[in-house]
Amino acid sequence: MKKIILILFLSFLTAGVFAQQQGEARLMAGGDYRLTIKDLGTFIGVEYFFADRLSLAPTFTVWFPDIGNSFNLNADLKYYLTEGVSQVYVLAGYSNYWINTQPGDPGLLQTRPGGNLGVGAYLAATEKFGFITEVKMQSQNTRWPVLRVGAVLNLN
Repeated sequence: MKKIILILFLSFLTAGVFAQQQGEARLMAGGDYRLTIKDLGTFIGVEYFFADRLSLAPTFTVWFPDIGNSFNLNADLKYYLTEGVSQVYVLAGYSNYWINTQPGDPGLLQTRPGGNLGVGAYLAATEKFGFITEVKMQSQNTRWPVLRVGAVLNLN
């Protein structure tokens, strides 16, 4: 009897996370890690589903390099391959990277535009809360692979 109650409770708890429907939105925040140069950063972003299984996800990352400062703006288009508690997706998008190795000196900020290509997964913990993991390649510089792990809040 306890098992049946637990299964029913979990079914009701996750009933709203089985699809990515048009008009849904999510807030995201977490950490980024550049695997090649071992650089840490933190990101914040939003994801909006403009069609079933298709979303636009702009994110902003602040990196913490040893020298200077750097920022990254991504606008990724995501296509979800699966539905349910574990939602796998592929992504492609635009990325702009700003770097300044000598903060405070005028004219040293460099801009490097490029693209993103990768895969990820959204794991639902409850109807309103979940986690994401992503691995993507950014085409700026030496095609850095970036690992992203974060928390997600569903706004609907």
